[in-house]
Amino acid sequence: MGMAASQARYVQLTARKSNCEYEGQQINQARTNLANEVAGLFNKMLDLELPEVPSTADYTTEQYSYSDGNTDYYIDSWSQNSSYDDNSNYVVTSHYIRDIFKGAEKKLADPQVQVANTYSGYVNDSVTAAVNPDNSYTVTNADGTIVNYSSISDIQDEELAIQLQRFKEAIGNPDLSNDSIVGYQEDDTWHFALTQELDNVAGGMSSAYSDYAETGFPTYVGNSKLTELTSLTEDQATELSQIVQDIQGSNISNYFTLNDDGTYTYTGSGIYTFDLNGQTYFTTYDDLMNSYNNAYLPDAPIDNQSELFYYGASYVPTKITNTGNALLETDESGRFASVRFANDSNVYALNYEIVTDDAAYQDAMNEYRHAVEVYEKTINDINALTSTIQKEDQQLELKLEQLDTEQAAISTEMESVKKVIDDSVEKIFNTFQS
Repeated sequence: MGMAASQARYVQLTARKSNCEYEGQQINQARTNLANEVAGLFNKMLDLELPEVPSTADYTTEQYSYSDGNTDYYIDSWSQNSSYDDNSNYVVTSHYIRDIFKGAEKKLADPQVQVANTYSGYVNDSVTAAVNPDNSYTVTNADGTIVNYSSISDIQDEELAIQLQRFKEAIGNPDLSNDSIVGYQEDDTWHFALTQELDNVAGGMSSAYSDYAETGFPTYVGNSKLTELTSLTEDQATELSQIVQDIQGSNISNYFTLNDDGTYTYTGSGIYTFDLNGQTYFTTYDDLMNSYNNAYLPDAPIDNQSELFYYGASYVPTKITNTGNALLETDESGRFASVRFANDSNVYALNYEIVTDDAAYQDAMNEYRHAVEVYEKTINDINALTSTIQKEDQQLELKLEQLDTEQAAISTEMESVKKVIDDSVEKIFNTFQS
């Protein structure tokens, strides 16, 4: 190897050795970061608290109870009366359970309300009408608004023809002549009226006629058929009255009028019944159409409707609490044996027992099991992440060992090349000295 080639090779080896040292520094820094991550995970594990198993003792209390022959009462608490006397030594809080008839408002997710269209007539009363030369009609309503009905027999429109036929079928006269019908269009909706009724109004023989328009009426909630109530049974009236009283501001109250005696009268339409899980519930036209018209995925409206409000009334077990002065007397064991309340002359024998709130204890156990699952998952996640970091560290360690081996080989080759260069320099100097 010549002098120039040796020097070039030595420069290359020096650069490679410097690069190995730099890579080694980077690997060591990465391993330090991994070590810090492992330390953080370990500290996180140390901070975890193992869930504590609930004790039945925490849900076990003393209980005093008594009965008046019809109802069972339970004493919740007692405290000494500051104005102690022979007839009242404690302030006692007790409760009993009573079934109370209550109305309830609920929400049905994914109600799948189905709607059909039909023509229905709205009776306009206290109106006047005039027949115009072109066989149209000008109707003046009681509030002064004016509606103009035009002849439709000469209008050539396929959609109108379909609407007319549906209207005729809805009023039970499918063969009715178009000359017997007039109409007007408002917001893409056709309104129809019978010329006979308008002639009667114009001739002073009547002051009312029916304006017919196509409207949607609800037919099903899911697979349950809807039935509109036109009158109420005694049970339905009782149930709906309770709902109106208990659920203030609900849509169902819009279908009742409040009487002077505090009772409610149904307006006669707009409330529907349907069956759900073997029970009959109420809902309203407004609630049904609101769900039907507010699908959050318009491309699939039947399966994505908003929640449906529905109503029912039933007897609900309700805790009734009373607090008052009482005389509590003890037996030889120091436990209370009897109670007599200030507003009751009867003396009631008290039953003493140790009771456990099983429902509360079960809730606590469910929370404990969930906490254990969360704890174990956290531990497993930490272990899995630690294992991944350790594998990364092992790979870095192996790469560092490879760099150490490469650096040692480079050092050996550098010594060899340096010796060749030194020998070449020595020969050159010897030549000049000769």
